Amino acid sequence: MLDRDRALSLAETVLKAAAGADQAQVTVTIGDASYARFAGNYVIQNLDAVSTQITLTYFAGKKSASISTDDASPDSIKRIVAEARDIAHRVPPDSGFVSLPKAAPIAPATHGYFDATADATPDDRIEKLLPVFARLKSAQLSSSGFMTTQTTTSAVANSLGVRAAFTGTMSGLQLKAIAAKTSGFATFYSPDFSRMDAAGVSERAAAKATLALEPATFAPGDYTVLLEPSAFAAALKALTEGMGADNVLEDKDSWMVGRIGKRLFSPHLTLRDDWSHPLFANPPFNVNDGAQTKKLTLIDRGVVDRYVTSTYSANKYHVANTGHPNFPGNAVIEPGSRSREALLASIERGVLITRTWYERVVDPRRASITGITRDGVYLIENGKLTKTLKNFRYFVSMVDVLKEVEFSDTQVLTEPDADTNCSSVLPDAKIAKYHLAAQTSFA
Repeated sequence: MLDRDRALSLAETVLKAAAGADQAQVTVTIGDASYARFAGNYVIQNLDAVSTQITLTYFAGKKSASISTDDASPDSIKRIVAEARDIAHRVPPDSGFVSLPKAAPIAPATHGYFDATADATPDDRIEKLLPVFARLKSAQLSSSGFMTTQTTTSAVANSLGVRAAFTGTMSGLQLKAIAAKTSGFATFYSPDFSRMDAAGVSERAAAKATLALEPATFAPGDYTVLLEPSAFAAALKALTEGMGADNVLEDKDSWMVGRIGKRLFSPHLTLRDDWSHPLFANPPFNVNDGAQTKKLTLIDRGVVDRYVTSTYSANKYHVANTGHPNFPGNAVIEPGSRSREALLASIERGVLITRTWYERVVDPRRASITGITRDGVYLIENGKLTKTLKNFRYFVSMVDVLKEVEFSDTQVLTEPDADTNCSSVLPDAKIAKYHLAAQTSFA
């Protein structure tokens, strides 16, 4: 793991340069992300982006400043230390700051790095995509999307002895199959590129795109919906964004306020935070401060159990440190007992939602969220997909809709969230009552 050694060595060098600080922390991220971007059933770009980012946080008592750079030269390190020192002495103190984390054992990561992903070449990615293009051409469909293989190293070191580093891999395929007036979307993510199910992705996308030639109008209202994992991940953010100690204990703008220990959701709902889940390639520590990340049950069979904390919030509110940012970054929903096909078959009349965008939390106290569907909405009649529908704006309270929810028996790794860059491990979710507020004029 040469990147781990290099990252920790860089962190040590910056820490040594910042020896005059009362406390100091250095984070180093080394990324190597390769992409095969495609359109019209051809690869149009092969890209490889290699990056190194160093961030120094310099403390003068309760005052602090953070400076980042992608230049690891001695002159650059000298510069960021001087700038951070200068700013830290000028800003107001943070009364909530107590201390950076102290050195403590961190559980070893048992998986997350795969040679098949780290060593993948442009030819390897194209070889995986050729059957995808052949399948779409056979259905007279076009395509857009990308296939990626990535290796990321995260390291944290501080002046109190914390030393933590992790290297993980990730591969992914996002595919939109495009017909004249409709489309179908499918995705697959795994730390192990050798498990990439490109054929399965193309089959799911093509089947959706060819369901109908014209998207249909459909009256807005409350319907039973089947959220595929991509759409469910976006909706679940309305809950997880409010599960940090800052939201619950200080701002008190979280849906958790006054509800910890109470049964709020369906007994089918169990939400855990578990960096060690086999589908993840996540570090066993908080990449923001190096504290060990605890594996937690946050919602236990519908009962709200606990929030998460960082070192900062744990010290500030005198509670246990769970080693998280201000949200669960390793969200896992426990699967149900029925297959996706069985859940679909159980819906007499409803809507399947593939994916959403422009999600916004409207009321954090109710975990109310709005957004717009994209890349495939389908009418379900008597357990079968019968029509492609135009898109909808939806408006729901996740506190309310998750009172009646059932999950499929298969979990998948979702694509990284655009805001947090975190993935989730989720099944499909059948929700009994979901408010589709208005229909758009386009598919």
